[in-house]
Amino acid sequence: MHRVTDAKEVILTSDATGESWSAAVWDPRNGSLLSVYKQATALGHRSLQLLSDSYVLGADATRPRIHIWPLNNPTPLPNVRLTTPGRVNALACTPNGSYIIASVGEKLFVWQTCNGRLLANLAKHYQTVTCLATTRDGSLFASAGEDGLVFVWSLYSALNDARCSPVHAFSNHSLPVRDLHFGHGDARARLYTVSLDRTANVYELGSGALLLSVVFDAPLTAVTVNDRESELFVGCTTGEIFLCNLHEPPRGVEHHVMVSSSNVDEDEESSVFKAHKSNVTALSVSLDCSTLLSGSTDGAAHIWDIASRQVLRTFQHKGPVTAAFFARGFDNFRAPFLKPRLQVHNLQRTSDDGGKESVVEVVARGRNPAEILNFESYAEGSGDSRGSEETKKLEDLQKEIQKLKNMNASLYKYCVTHILKS
Repeated sequence: MHRVTDAKEVILTSDATGESWSAAVWDPRNGSLLSVYKQATALGHRSLQLLSDSYVLGADATRPRIHIWPLNNPTPLPNVRLTTPGRVNALACTPNGSYIIASVGEKLFVWQTCNGRLLANLAKHYQTVTCLATTRDGSLFASAGEDGLVFVWSLYSALNDARCSPVHAFSNHSLPVRDLHFGHGDARARLYTVSLDRTANVYELGSGALLLSVVFDAPLTAVTVNDRESELFVGCTTGEIFLCNLHEPPRGVEHHVMVSSSNVDEDEESSVFKAHKSNVTALSVSLDCSTLLSGSTDGAAHIWDIASRQVLRTFQHKGPVTAAFFARGFDNFRAPFLKPRLQVHNLQRTSDDGGKESVVEVVARGRNPAEILNFESYAEGSGDSRGSEETKKLEDLQKEIQKLKNMNASLYKYCVTHILKS
């Protein structure tokens, strides 16, 4: 099933059964099912990812492999096997699709997409890693899990140093961390975390400081913010979703929010979205910051109007929702022929030190590869054009200097002839 759409934004979801499909694409405007991805098993919790604008990735819920589909095709990519060292508990990709990051148990693995090389194997956590996230520029990624620890890693350091240490290590949570989210700002972005200890923390990556810790009266399982980072949304095990206004933060670092009490003040900065019957598993905000998407173990994915806190439409699933998020409506969703930005190869299960001489394929859309790969011809061509431009500029400057000299001589002659004689 594949419908053509011109939507600027789409919704991707997956559930724990995988009976009808492994993942689905929906139109948020009318709730119609646009396309599905089949011929695979159910995907693990929050493992559904977009690989650049070309492919859909999802980790198998029970086996050590990652499934991959072209955006415009319901069947998996042929002749590509993304086998992992063990069952993947969390999955993330850099925004440009160059690297795939996965957690297996308490370890983190980083692969290069274009050749499948295993470039990093990081072991810092003490228990299973269940959350991964990357910054908008892909320079940093964060990991968290059952041990309650949150680590922020430099991708560059991880790729070049097998024993690299995290950029930041946060140990403020006392129970397992259930979700992570990066805001804007790249290396100086804010990091939002939620835990079963009922706290939602906001960290500043530039200084590594804890800016805010909001304590609720229910264990938290999902977190997101709008693009303006003015509103913080957190989901909990009871199915409720709380909204906090970050433009009016409390004066202290720690703030307690009581939402279950019957005498809650109407001016309380936290608003409640009520429709889910159980654990909230996913949260995402649309680009225009007007609607909220939520998924739950009750099998429902709701689109909410944030201003009124009312459900606009519901996508019903056959099992617990394991992923639900807004994504750009890339052209490849509706393209008859896929135009990928990158090549995908089988993943190595162990690192290969001798693989540094591996060939890296370059994908050029409509360009002659010789123009990219033949550096000498490029340098010569650019050198000639640059030289001719500099010569022309020099000639123009010399003409301007000569013009000024003539004007100066004329002015001197006039002064001598008229002023001094008089």
